[in-house]
Amino acid sequence: MKEYRKLLNEYYDLKNALLDYTDSFYDGMYYDIQGYHVMYDENDYGEIDSLRNQVKSFRAILTGMKTMQYQFC
Repeated sequence: MKEYRKLLNEYYDLKNALLDYTDSFYDGMYYDIQGYHVMYDENDYGEIDSLRNQVKSFRAILTGMKTMQYQFC
């Protein structure tokens, strides 16, 4: 499924982009991506809603990280 692969690629890119700001999510995202990738290889797209949610959530986190501006550090 094209959408699943696109989401999986974006999730991977988000993992790497967030690494510019924090490594807090890196390991968890890596293992999560591996799980989704196994499902993709097995043509099992049953968790696509979950994948959509993960990508949406990490997009928001990345946006937040990019726009953070400490005033008194």
